Amino acid sequence: MLPKRYSFIAADRSSGVMHRFTLAVRPTLALFAAILALPIGWTVQSGWSTATQIEQLQLEKATLAVENARYRSATTELSGRIAALQLAIGKLRDSSIVDPRIRRAIGRLLPADTANAAALRSVALSSPTETFNLLDDLLVMLDVQLMDANVGVDRQQAFAAATPINLPTDGRVTGRFGLRSDPFTGKRVFHPAIDISTGYGQPVYATADGTVESAGRSGDYGNLIEIDHSFGLVTRYGHLSKFATTAGSTVSRGDVIGYAGDTGRATGVNVHYEVWVNGRAMNPLQLGAAEPRSQSAN
Repeated sequence: MLPKRYSFIAADRSSGVMHRFTLAVRPTLALFAAILALPIGWTVQSGWSTATQIEQLQLEKATLAVENARYRSATTELSGRIAALQLAIGKLRDSSIVDPRIRRAIGRLLPADTANAAALRSVALSSPTETFNLLDDLLVMLDVQLMDANVGVDRQQAFAAATPINLPTDGRVTGRFGLRSDPFTGKRVFHPAIDISTGYGQPVYATADGTVESAGRSGDYGNLIEIDHSFGLVTRYGHLSKFATTAGSTVSRGDVIGYAGDTGRATGVNVHYEVWVNGRAMNPLQLGAAEPRSQSAN
């Protein structure tokens, strides 16, 4: 065990004077530890701070690299299209250049026919330079508008493909959309669908492109398929005997998704078909779904 204090004696040989010093061990060690801790702590803290800054810079660098790559790709594509348009204008501009000697010859021809002199002079002296400059500006604007049009057309086509049309199966519409008497209780209730009477096991088709949100048992609906078509459009197909698709699958209009049955709360074999628009039920027949001529008048 270390002593609590140390004493030091210093003697002056010439005068014989002696000086005594006493140091407490713990405070002295604590002082030395504090002195050593300051630079060590600063170094460690500086290292951590530097490492954090490096990681941040690396992350920012990676983000900028991705954004720059996107910008370069978009710029390259746009530049290529504009260059093609400018090349066409350049060729036309080159074709408009007339040899000076021919121009002088044309000038000599002008007085030969006084009746057409004004028209010929207009043709001979016209300069298409301003027209070409205007075309250059218009082509740049046209290219921008064309890009916007492409986006609009793509979105319109996607919306068209997502619009539910036609009936999901062959058969007669025996259950109408809207208020009706419940076939089990006789009470007036709102029916948010149409019921299509058909044969057991008849194919049931997707009425638009979309993603299958669910395909499983669902209370009174029996075996039910729900498809999300985007744009706020959803269709539902109930009372199926079995499924031909699963949740998460992508389907196109006309794909077989299941087969007709009488599962759930059904009075017979039929397909319960619903169309929802932004959370509100809509009569599927209003979207142009064709009804067979032999359908029931109920």
